[in-house]
Amino acid sequence: MTVAFSQPDAGWASPPLSGLAAAIATNVVHTVKHAGQNAPRSLQRVIGPSEIGVPCTRRLAYKLCDWPTVNNDSDPWASIVGTAVHAWMEETFEAENRRLGWQRYLIEQRLHIRGNIYGNSDLFDRDPAVRSVIDWKVVGDEPLKKYRKNGPGPQYETQSHIYGYGQEQAGEQVDNVAVVFLPRTGRIDGLHVWTAPYNRQIALDALNRMDNVLTAVTHLDPPNNPPAWAMFPTTDSHCTYCPWFQPGSADASKGCPGAFG
Repeated sequence: MTVAFSQPDAGWASPPLSGLAAAIATNVVHTVKHAGQNAPRSLQRVIGPSEIGVPCTRRLAYKLCDWPTVNNDSDPWASIVGTAVHAWMEETFEAENRRLGWQRYLIEQRLHIRGNIYGNSDLFDRDPAVRSVIDWKVVGDEPLKKYRKNGPGPQYETQSHIYGYGQEQAGEQVDNVAVVFLPRTGRIDGLHVWTAPYNRQIALDALNRMDNVLTAVTHLDPPNNPPAWAMFPTTDSHCTYCPWFQPGSADASKGCPGAFG
């Protein structure tokens, strides 16, 4: 039987695949998407450090309410590549610790931030000349250019300081934070590294903001008072990747139209 490969994310392919090639392609895409949607990070319910600093207040409120997502058909490949790179880096720096003969690097360490908030720190370099929290981000060419020019943005910057706070809570001396943007294509020496002195107050301010949003959620009760969702302001924050993004939505309880919707 001839099977036309008609996945929306592969619409650029011309001519479309057919026959056995189409059947294999469709099976691969379905399998990868299923695995991506059921990966541990995808199924995470409790808010984590990567989400606390999201600029969009409504997105933060949705997360705190564990509101049903609507934007579930995004392509998981970039996330899967990122996960694979993280795993490779973990093995690489574990090998480096063995080569050095001491635990210079704390790798994928589970950190307690506060209450029921935990996070996995990609890397912490304990060398006295560095003492830095390091977070890996695997990005494409255009985002890499943007981060090189404009810095990591508030979400990633906040995340790095929250991990610094977690390392501090675990008894480490933290001097700096860093986000390492690894190129998804090209050469490793095309990476970009952003650094800043560790600032505990940035982490505390982000946690306080989250508490304020949670207080507003409690008082306004949008799950039982749907019009209240409109009282949580939106901010352009990669809307198309937001789990609650629904273009043209007039009812924020069923999906957010985005910052410019």
